[in-house]
Amino acid sequence: MSKLLKLSSWVLSLAVLALAAGCASNGTEAKAKEGHKNRQYAANPSKVKFGEFKYVELKETEIAAQYREKKANQQSAGKIDEMLLAGLSNVFPNIKVIPQDGQFSEAGERTLQISPSITDIKLVSVGARIWWGVMAGGSDIVMHVDYRDSSTGEIIANPDFWKGNNAWSGGTSWGATDNQIRDAVVAQIVGYTSANR
Repeated sequence: MSKLLKLSSWVLSLAVLALAAGCASNGTEAKAKEGHKNRQYAANPSKVKFGEFKYVELKETEIAAQYREKKANQQSAGKIDEMLLAGLSNVFPNIKVIPQDGQFSEAGERTLQISPSITDIKLVSVGARIWWGVMAGGSDIVMHVDYRDSSTGEIIANPDFWKGNNAWSGGTSWGATDNQIRDAVVAQIVGYTSANR
C-alpha cells in the first residue's frame, strides 16, 4: 500500500511539474508569436476584380528561407498546394499550376498570377502532442499571397493570412487543432480569392 502511495505521489508531482512547464512554454510561445497575433490581417480588396482576367496561374507555395529545410514544413507546403488547387479550381476551373522553380507563362492574354508563400510556420506534430502535450507549445502559420496582373506587372493585391492556436488548445485536443490550422489558412485564401472574383 505504501509503495502505491509513493508511486501516486511521484506521478502527481510529475503532473504538477509538467503543468508548470506547460504554462511557461505557453507564455514563451505567446511572446515569440506576439507580432503575428497583434497584426491586423483584414485583407484589403483587390484593385482589379479577378473575374476580369482570361487566365489564372497558381505558383507552388514558397517557404521562407529559415523554414525551408525542415521536412515537415516542405510536406505542409505540398499539402497547402493540393488544398489551394482544389479550392481555387472551384473559383477558376481552368487554373494552371506553375512549379516553384518555374516562370509564369508569357500569355498574350491578360493573366492573373497568384504567388503564395509561407512567411512563418510552426506546426506541432501529433507525435509531439502525444509525448509533450502543452509543453510542445502552440502552432502558427502566416501566409502571404501576391496577386499580379500579367499585362502590367503590377501587384493588385497582397494580403497576409494568419491562423494559430496556443499550447493549451493544441495540447488538450491531442493535435486536432494543430492539424486544422493549415486547412483554415487555405480556406481564408480561397475565401478571399472568391470574394474578389
